[in-house]
Amino acid sequence: MNWKKIIIAGLVAGLVTFVVGSILYMNPLVADIYAQEGTWAGAKPMDEFGGLGNWMLLMFAGGLVAAVFIAILYSYTEKGIAIKKPWKKGALYGFLFWLATAPQYHFNVWLMYNLPDVLNQIEVVNSLIGSLALGITLAIVYEKVK
Repeated sequence: MNWKKIIIAGLVAGLVTFVVGSILYMNPLVADIYAQEGTWAGAKPMDEFGGLGNWMLLMFAGGLVAAVFIAILYSYTEKGIAIKKPWKKGALYGFLFWLATAPQYHFNVWLMYNLPDVLNQIEVVNSLIGSLALGITLAIVYEKVK
């Protein structure tokens, strides 16, 4: 296990995924939907975290840690993905990671919480895009780091 490759690839992939996620959630269409639907009873106010800045910092830090763990999984599986081009290998890894985690999670959210359906649908699509961005970045950086 090459920890240097894992940590660098995980941190870079986490950073890219944070940027992609920020763009996805701050675009006018999604931002408007969250402004209308985001006041459901289960939503925590950002003031609980000390405001938007602290909340974003926690999201960023949590995403970096998660991305390093996902990079550890990638280090064990990447040789088993018989695709030469790193971006294609990463896209498949990102899709498989999403497929193994997101549908069940979002189904459970739908079953257990009174979250507006449109928010859960946005989360399904955005998590797929984020997982693809994470997988592609992870594979490309992992390939380049020696």
